[in-house]
Amino acid sequence: MDEHQNEKEKIVITPGGPRSTKQTQLVREGEAVSMNEKNEPIIIQKPTTMSEEMVLTPGGFRHRSLVHKIESGHALHIEAGRVRLKNLSSGIVSEFADAALGKPVVPALGSGWIAYGYWNNGTGKSITSFSSSWIVPPPPSVQSSQVIFLFNGIQNYGANYGILQPVLQWGVSAAGGGAYWSIASWYVTSGGQAFFTNLVNVNPGDNLIGVMKLTGSSASGFNYTSEFQGVPSTILPVQNIAELFWCNETLEAYSIDTCSNYPNTDFTAFRNINIQTGTESPVISWTPVNRITDCGQHAVIVDNSSQNGEVDIYYRIPKRFKTIYLAWAWLILVGYILITPIGPICITCGNPLSELGSRILGFVTIAVGILGLARSTRRSA
Repeated sequence: MDEHQNEKEKIVITPGGPRSTKQTQLVREGEAVSMNEKNEPIIIQKPTTMSEEMVLTPGGFRHRSLVHKIESGHALHIEAGRVRLKNLSSGIVSEFADAALGKPVVPALGSGWIAYGYWNNGTGKSITSFSSSWIVPPPPSVQSSQVIFLFNGIQNYGANYGILQPVLQWGVSAAGGGAYWSIASWYVTSGGQAFFTNLVNVNPGDNLIGVMKLTGSSASGFNYTSEFQGVPSTILPVQNIAELFWCNETLEAYSIDTCSNYPNTDFTAFRNINIQTGTESPVISWTPVNRITDCGQHAVIVDNSSQNGEVDIYYRIPKRFKTIYLAWAWLILVGYILITPIGPICITCGNPLSELGSRILGFVTIAVGILGLARSTRRSA
């Protein structure tokens, strides 16, 4: 090999070992490595993928052109089925530029819901107020790319429905955020649009009160607001929409790789739940729904009161319940040994009366163990 050839085929070091310079290429921003028809690697212009155009909301991933921040002093106003932006001072209504409307597949609302409790208003009277309080939980012990939403929300269903919700968020969504807790109000529609207020940072241990109120109604629609009490920049007015009547207390999450991606606590309690229909406090009954249970996530209805109710959302089975389960299981095992004595365990063998008593005690012990296990399961689920 001559000097000229050596110069052209200079050897360089790569993470895969020594390579000729003719076998190494720079991949620039906006380019990607692909394979041609001969199964040889080539560099191409990287296409813009739909995933790069999608952003996360408390209603799943949406095309970024459908997600809008609503500044203070403005409201969402629905006319002829379209969501418009209304300046509350001037009354001027403007259109949103929904360039991608109809292009992406819109996820069903609640597609990322893990566990929740719900109540459907069947009283015949409109819900005028729905509030809940909860404590900002500690951060997850393992922090990666997970996004967690905790909220009380109210929505309708059927064609062209939407959900109004004051949302506590961990992680990054279309509203912003990071590896910390923050709050904002959201209105997310089944048509793909999502709207949010300013995102405000909060700290573990802070007490939050999420409030949604009916502020007016007419023949054409209903007006509502969503906010975190005492945080004016989270007020989101929504006008002229269909009546909202389906209430929920919800844990929604995305990119959970391990149970430790959830907050480093057993559960979050939505307390002081207050629901009014007109000026009355209706009789309500929450229904728990546990969609994902791989870490023991579940909703527990603690109190059905419409004035001081409570729904707890568990991220995992608490250690105390595991200990209780183990104790009841041991009791059942002891009962089984008493019923079917074997070898050196049989201290009553040879005495018929003692053997009968042992078996009776065994059946009683098993019954107590099964009963205790069933009660503990009901209390934790």
